[in-house]
Amino acid sequence: MNHETIKSELRKKGYSLAMIAEALDCSPTNIQQVCKRLTQSHRVANAISKVLEREVEAVFPDVPSYAENNYFATSRQQRIVCLQQLLAS
Repeated sequence: MNHETIKSELRKKGYSLAMIAEALDCSPTNIQQVCKRLTQSHRVANAISKVLEREVEAVFPDVPSYAENNYFATSRQQRIVCLQQLLAS
């Protein structure tokens, strides 16, 4: 789905990008940038997908990293430890 299609589908459900931004406590610009593929955010992409009642891969098929199911498989702290080990060598 492109930016305009996402906005249109959200409107059909009674929502807007600004409403999602407020619900996520982030800026409307951030939401818009994710929709336009100018930046990536798993949190925002997942929220939009939930509102649209679609899989994230269907809403953002051109962003392969959103399809990675194991992105949050490890905690942030575990990923930091892995980075520390990687950078220590």
